[in-house]
Amino acid sequence: MSTVGASHPAPHAPHVKHVGHELTAGWLRVEGVNGGPRFQLFGNHFLLAGSGADAGNCQPQQCHPCKKGNFSLESTFGGSTTFGVGPSIVNGHHYTAISYGGTIRLHGHGQLTDSMGPNDVVLAAFTIEGNLVGFDGPDDITDKPQLFDVAFHGKGIAVVELDFDPSSAPSDRLYNFRSVSYDITSFTLP
Repeated sequence: MSTVGASHPAPHAPHVKHVGHELTAGWLRVEGVNGGPRFQLFGNHFLLAGSGADAGNCQPQQCHPCKKGNFSLESTFGGSTTFGVGPSIVNGHHYTAISYGGTIRLHGHGQLTDSMGPNDVVLAAFTIEGNLVGFDGPDDITDKPQLFDVAFHGKGIAVVELDFDPSSAPSDRLYNFRSVSYDITSFTLP
C-alpha cells in the first residue's frame, strides 16, 4: 500500500517531490555506540512503532571521539531480516506484533561547539524519508506474508547528547557519543 504524494514546493525553493505520507509526529532514538534504533512514527492514517533493529549506519555514533566543528546527522537504517518488532496501526487495522522490513534515511548537519562542560548537545534540523514494510508476527521476515508497505517523509529537530572525553587535552577537548533523538516536529530552529 505504497502511495506517491503530490509535489510540494518550498517557499523560494525549486520543486521538491516527496514520496509517501507526511509524518505528523514521532521520534527515532539511538543510544550508545552500538545501539540500534527505536522509533514511533505517526502519520494521518498510521502509527509505526518498533525496536530491536541492528545499529545501521548512524553517523552521530561515529563520534568516539570527535571534536568541535561540523557534525553530521546523516543516518541510514535498513532491515533485510528485520528492522525491529512492534505494534502498528495502518488505515484502521491494528497489528499487535509486526516484523518490519524497509529503510529509513535521515539527513542533516549541525555544529558541535565546546560548551566547556562535562557534556555537550548538538541541535540541528533534519529530514527523514523511507518506507517500512510490515510482516505478520515477530522475529525475522523470512517467508512471512506482507501486511502493508508505508512510504513516508518528514522533518524535525535532532538532539545529539555527547559526553566529555576526560582523556583529551583541555586545549583540544574531545567528546563521545551518548545518544541521538530525531524528533518529528514542525518547530524550526532560529
